[in-house]
Amino acid sequence: MNMKRISVSFVLAIIITIVGFYFLITYGYQQVDVQKLEKDKSLTILGLEYFRFEPVEGSAARGIPNNFNMALIGMGMGILLFFFLEIWGSRRRGGGAKR
Repeated sequence: MNMKRISVSFVLAIIITIVGFYFLITYGYQQVDVQKLEKDKSLTILGLEYFRFEPVEGSAARGIPNNFNMALIGMGMGILLFFFLEIWGSRRRGGGAKR
């Protein structure tokens, strides 16, 4: 086991997950007109709300993250990405099973 490779895969999985949520939330802001929002609008992945827009009377809607669901989804994505990066790295170096 190479600790350096595992550490790099772990850090990359975290960074990719953070960047992924950044783009998902940015995409959500593009889809919602925050100036004219009349009722709550939720952004979800697999039915779990990770971000919600709430209208504020007299001003633009505000975005509220659902930290628990975001962390839960992030951990799941991070674990999947970690294993994907490990398998991809081992096959690239010739250490894995070849087809």
